[in-house]
Amino acid sequence: MIWGAIVVAAGHGTRFGRPKQLVELAGKPMIAWSIEAFAAMPEIAELVIVTEPEFVERMESVAHARVQYASMQIVRGGDDRQASVRHGIAALSDQVAGILVHDGARPLVQTSDVRAGMRPVRPGTAALLATPVVDTIKIAGADGLVTRTLDRTMLWAAQTPQFATARDLRRAHADALRHELPPATDDAALLERAGLDVVIVEASPDNFKLTRPGDLVRADAILRTRGEAGLADEEILLIECFVEPAAVDAVLLEFEARDARVDEIDRDLPSATVIRAYATAAALRGFGTRLAELAGESALYTTHLSHLAPRSATADRRH
Repeated sequence: MIWGAIVVAAGHGTRFGRPKQLVELAGKPMIAWSIEAFAAMPEIAELVIVTEPEFVERMESVAHARVQYASMQIVRGGDDRQASVRHGIAALSDQVAGILVHDGARPLVQTSDVRAGMRPVRPGTAALLATPVVDTIKIAGADGLVTRTLDRTMLWAAQTPQFATARDLRRAHADALRHELPPATDDAALLERAGLDVVIVEASPDNFKLTRPGDLVRADAILRTRGEAGLADEEILLIECFVEPAAVDAVLLEFEARDARVDEIDRDLPSATVIRAYATAAALRGFGTRLAELAGESALYTTHLSHLAPRSATADRRH
């Protein structure tokens, strides 16, 4: 599945006290952290950033320096979040089969969580990242008196990204516009209204939304603690391909060309063959498009982080 990512950075930062898209965070503009996370993922072929008209040029400067392999566009936001996402969807090409939508005010998103959110997505099934609610939640009336206590074992705090097939997400937004439904606070709500199953994928609590100035201090501390350690390492991914038996040999040759190590070929499934292989994230750039060419639009693949390896070692294996 070829993925497109939409990063929504079109708010005015009312509670934050100022627009926060380009506020410096741990030495970079806040939006740069999300851009870099998605730009590093070979699964993502297209990236759209939605922002306010007055920030378009500055956003282009930030993004172009960080996006090397995916196609990238900056588009203007709409009157509300839902309209902004709709503008982002319209900017993605028809080649994109899966779409994720992310709030630019969540700069601590991690690629391992994004991949976990991608995996359940299929026609009729969407997904979102979330964390279990740990506080006891009370419902109170206008007079401040508690009227009900909710069972927190059933409550989850929604995060982003939120994920769906391109067809399902386009339909959910089109239905909401056609029926003039009240704006939803997130895309999962639209997908629920459209009758899709929405799967919760537990994610890191660090992926919180920066809403108030104090959140900036907390996020800065976390990002600086993560430090630069990851720059010396490269991701080694476990990739699982689900293809028709007739396409197996072509896919194996493609893996060989990408210096991937095939681990297993499972021919026992009734309708597809599963090929499992290990490859560097860099070697898998453009693989989704190539897989569709070799095995057809019905071919699927998922990725999992296997481990990190020193870049010098992975570079030696590729040459």
